[in-house]
Amino acid sequence: MDPIYVGFYSILPPLISIVIALIFKEILSSLLVGVFSGSLIYCIFSNLSFVNSFKILFNSIYDNMSKNVSVIVFTCFLGAISRIIIDSGGINGYAHWANKNIKSPKAAQISSIILSMICSIDDTFLSLTVGNVMRKTMDRNRVSRARFAHVLDMLAAQLPILMPVSSWAASIAACIGVSGLPGMKFFLNSIAFNFYPLFSLLLIIFSSIVGRDFSKMSKFQKEAIEKKDSSSVEELFEDENDKNNKKGSIWELLIPILALLAGTLFMTFEIGGAFSGVSLNFSEIMNNTNFDLSVNFGALVAVFASMVIFIPRRVKFLDFTKFLEKGMAEMVSINAMLALAWSMTSICCSYLSAGEYISSVVSYFNISQSFLPFIFFILSSALSFSVGSSWATFGILIPIVSTIISGMDERIISIVIAAVLSGSICGSNASPISSTAMVVSAGTGCKHLLHIYSQIPYVILLFTISSIGFIIAPIFNNVLILYAILLVLMCSSYFFLAKNHS
Repeated sequence: MDPIYVGFYSILPPLISIVIALIFKEILSSLLVGVFSGSLIYCIFSNLSFVNSFKILFNSIYDNMSKNVSVIVFTCFLGAISRIIIDSGGINGYAHWANKNIKSPKAAQISSIILSMICSIDDTFLSLTVGNVMRKTMDRNRVSRARFAHVLDMLAAQLPILMPVSSWAASIAACIGVSGLPGMKFFLNSIAFNFYPLFSLLLIIFSSIVGRDFSKMSKFQKEAIEKKDSSSVEELFEDENDKNNKKGSIWELLIPILALLAGTLFMTFEIGGAFSGVSLNFSEIMNNTNFDLSVNFGALVAVFASMVIFIPRRVKFLDFTKFLEKGMAEMVSINAMLALAWSMTSICCSYLSAGEYISSVVSYFNISQSFLPFIFFILSSALSFSVGSSWATFGILIPIVSTIISGMDERIISIVIAAVLSGSICGSNASPISSTAMVVSAGTGCKHLLHIYSQIPYVILLFTISSIGFIIAPIFNNVLILYAILLVLMCSSYFFLAKNHS
């Protein structure tokens, strides 16, 4: 069907989704209503019958799922790998090593950060794996559940969005490519300006080493030192790590993850022409490769590696296949959310010309190009907080934003894309309906609302630093000096806040 221009009504579907999400605190239904409202708006302005709105709705979902089937397959593989490692006892080896060698809160947190970096291919995989592995170690070293949840939530989405080899990279590159821009190129270019996740990582490492907190987090840490922790949920069931008496090896956790990374990297460079004998730089290889195929190949290698490790020594073949099915089934809701977010983007941009409308608004108010990163950082933060989903946020905004900025300077394009990605993470970190935060709370055994409330002051600090970054980045060409300024601001603010709550 041909696109039509409906002005403000083109952005009404995501606004409807936001309102419903705020009222009912549920993502899937809000996205579904938003997508249907978009198809209904198209039919009203095109003088089509009510029945056609359902045709547009389902055709949009079918088309977007078929276009992004590789992302759906990859998330299923990740769920399967995560569940296999957990249910087969693969996390026990690392847990036993950690309990034996980690003897301080600082070491426990740094160990969690390192393990998170190893598991950074996907936020759900990271949250489930690191949460289950390190929970008891954190308890033994007097790290509160709220602090542990904060560490993981500040890494779960931040690390994948900074990694070229992750489920996030493939999806973001696909969203950027909707407008005809080279998706992977601008995703890689945006990493240097992705202030919120970069400074989140720096703050977590810095605060873990310094060992000081502020606001509610300080209270929970004091409780943990006194061997009581009001942020911890009551553990009614035996911990999964303690069910299996076999100690296992640390390599039972690392080998599947390393196999995933190795398989992905090999296929990425193979398809990109790195082994063809032609001299190509990294950017050229990334532009030539098929990342969707690469990550799925890597995931398949990881499944086979897990099979080789666990079936002869630990589990029966039929049990292994049950773990595989269970893990894939756990990703159904995530894939449904992605499909609906893609469909809303498609209807708003391809059917209702939302990009053209937002572009006209930007032109009407004569907003300077240098001010666009800050505007879109605020906008994406608000949207992400409202819907509780980073994926839905950048799925909605990036294609629209990419259409607006496609003719601008490449540096501005990279900064604006980084602003949208930063805002999508920032809002989600503060949102009580964030799916990532819920998984983190479950994995760490932390009361969900207490995790959010104790984390919000840190999000506000990082939001402020990132806002300053997006204001001055377009007019400040020296990246090193830019980061030096922002780092000094962050550290001085952190020490001031921690001192007042010590």
